[in-house]
Amino acid sequence: MSRYDDAQRTVEYLRSYGMQARSLEIVGAGLRQATRRRAVPVVRLTATTALQGAALGVLAAVFITLVAETTLTGLAVVVWGFVYGVLVGALWGLFRGLVRNRPELVHTETLPTRYEIRCPSEELTVAQTLLADAADVDDGRVDREVIADAPQRDAA
Repeated sequence: MSRYDDAQRTVEYLRSYGMQARSLEIVGAGLRQATRRRAVPVVRLTATTALQGAALGVLAAVFITLVAETTLTGLAVVVWGFVYGVLVGALWGLFRGLVRNRPELVHTETLPTRYEIRCPSEELTVAQTLLADAADVDDGRVDREVIADAPQRDAA
């Protein structure tokens, strides 16, 4: 199969006819490496960490109002916690965005080009028969030549 979803549907089809799920495996084949440049825009990173800082500041302020005695009202402490959280979060996000978010850093992944469904050799003929007779799986997901060329187990 060329897509993982197609392989999953084929496994579900085989399971619906009684094949054990434990015996069926979806294996990625034809591996290739894909490289991507991952860089989040500095403004977006700054805004996201500012919001996270605001949430953390409000939580810290609520904790302070519950635990410590201050000359400020509870609302004032929460507002100051929000303001300080936004400032610290924005500065942290700006620092990360300018220093550590370099677009020249490359992220490399290993991705399969196709997926194979594997089963024990004693169940291979059952799977071949089910897939050869499948009218609802006959939408181009199953490569009939691969099924026909699968190794047969000798009856010795």
